[in-house]
This record gives sequence, structure tokens and C-alpha cells, in this order.
Amino acid sequence: MTVRPIGRGAHRGFTLVELLVVIAIIGVLVALLLPAVQAAREAARRSSCSNKLRQLAIALHNHHDTYLKFPPGAEANVLPKPNPTNTQSFIRGTSWIVYSLPFFEQQPLYDRYRFDLAYNSVENGTTVGPVAVPTLHCPSGPDVKRYLDPNANVTTNPSTHYYGVMGPGGNSDNHTITHGGATYTFRRGDAANNAAWSFHGILSQYRDEPGSISTGRVVRMAEITDGTTNTLMLGEISRDRPPSFTCSANFQYRSWIRGNNSGSGTTKNVKFPINSTYYNCSDNFNDISFMSHHPGGAQFALGDASVRFVPQTIDLVVYQLSASMGGGENVSLQQ
Repeated sequence: MTVRPIGRGAHRGFTLVELLVVIAIIGVLVALLLPAVQAAREAARRSSCSNKLRQLAIALHNHHDTYLKFPPGAEANVLPKPNPTNTQSFIRGTSWIVYSLPFFEQQPLYDRYRFDLAYNSVENGTTVGPVAVPTLHCPSGPDVKRYLDPNANVTTNPSTHYYGVMGPGGNSDNHTITHGGATYTFRRGDAANNAAWSFHGILSQYRDEPGSISTGRVVRMAEITDGTTNTLMLGEISRDRPPSFTCSANFQYRSWIRGNNSGSGTTKNVKFPINSTYYNCSDNFNDISFMSHHPGGAQFALGDASVRFVPQTIDLVVYQLSASMGGGENVSLQQ
């Protein structure tokens, strides 16, 4: 038997040690690159979210240009439209989103909504409510169909991730907030329950029913005397259900066509810090935090239709007062 020596042209395989070293190097490179890839993806999602918020804010401005007023944030008891028989029987109204549909390329969907019927009528709840409008959902948020409204006739309805700002939240009517040596007083309706609403935001409650400070309430641009660049108009609530949420309610999302029906489906007060407070399944439905999966805060559209990322570390008083449109509060989100 002849043994041939290994020549210069011959090849040998990797040793086990060399192979393990190569695998280790690849693992380190992957570990270094993965956070960068994830950060790039989140940056893209955040940019898309910002663009959607800006679309909605511009739609609100276009509504104002057309009708010389902003749409109601959340309708409570309203009269049907049209109302040929002049009935005084009130229905539960709808949201600022429905009124804004024609202004962000959703005219056919708007035309299907029956303003002569309650938002949770069979007709509205099964023809308009189930539609998942892409503009209403942040790509970093939960899946559109993950959390549906648990109430009758709207159980197939997704929510929105973008909510109107009703104003500063508090524990009672005529509650006060002190800042810079000045004390400001704010009106709050239905103060101690899920339907609580502030009177001082751009997109607050509206009703036709007599006897409330929200009766016939409309907001015009000239009434935003604190300045459109300093007033919050829209914000995002686009966070998943936490493991600690154990009550029977279907988390905190409701139909995007819902007005203020013992809790608003599309507007919230600014009461708690960003990313801090979920629905307690009892009495804080309209006070839950604006929140997102964007690291460190959430995005908001201001009264001038610009969009700004607001960190969760913002001073709470400054944050609350930024939700008021005309109280003379000298605050800026730049602080």
C-alpha cells in the first residue's frame, strides 16, 4: 500500500475548534446587528404612525374649513339627522372620526353611516363599524382585530389607535391645577364615572339634550386662544393588554364609531402620565393614559396639525395644561 504525502494543492477541513470559533463570531455579529435592525424597523413604524396622525389632523382642519367648526369629539345624546318629524327622542351619537371620514379619502364609508340611528344600531354596527380603516391604526400597536368591542351590535367592531383630546382630567367638576404661581379651574362633566369628560379640549363631548355645558358645544379655530402650536388635539392609545389586566371587560378598546356612551370610544382626558394607567374596569374609562409601544412616550397631533413625540417623563402639570385650548395657561411642550 502506497501512502501519498499531502501536497500543496490538497485541502483539509476545519477543525472542530475552528468551526466553533466561526459559529461564535457569527453569533456575536447577529447579537450586535439585531438591535440595530429592530431599531430601524421601529423608526419606520413610528414614522408611519406620525404620518397617519398628521393625516387625521389635516382632515380635522379640512372639516373646519368646510363647516367653520371642528367636528364633535364624542356625541352623547343627540337628535337623529335628518329629523323630518322633529322627534325629541335622543339617540347615542358617533365620533369625530365618522365626521372626518370624507376628509381622509373615506367618503363611501361616510355615506353608509346612518346619522338617523344610534352608533350601536344594527345598521351602523354591522355595516360601518366592522371596517378596519388603515389610517386609524399604528403599526407598532396591537393587531387591528385583536381587541373588539364587547357590546351588543358592535362585537365585530375594531377600535382606533388615535383619540381626540377632551382636555385636562380631574377628580371633580371645577377641579384646579396650579402652575407657575397661577391656579386654573376646569369644568368636568360626569366627574366620577367612566363617562367623565373635560369641557376644555378641542375634541370634547357634544350633546343636543338640554341641561349640560356640553349642550350644543362646538369649537372654532378662533377659540383656541392658547395657540394651536401649544394645544394637544389627538394622541395615540396603541398598547397591548398587560398581564395584570384580569377583569371581565374586553380590555379598554371600543368601536371607532362610538361617541360618549358611558365612556367614549374615541376621545380621552389627559389625567395620568403617558404609558401609566390602563382601564380599571370600574370608573376611569375616559381617563386612561395615552400610551404606545414606541419606546419612551407616545405621539400627539397639535392644534396646528403638526405631530410631536411627547416623552412619558414630561412634567404632568405641563402635560395636563397642554390639553386645554383656551384657559390662558402659559405652558409649552418644549419644556
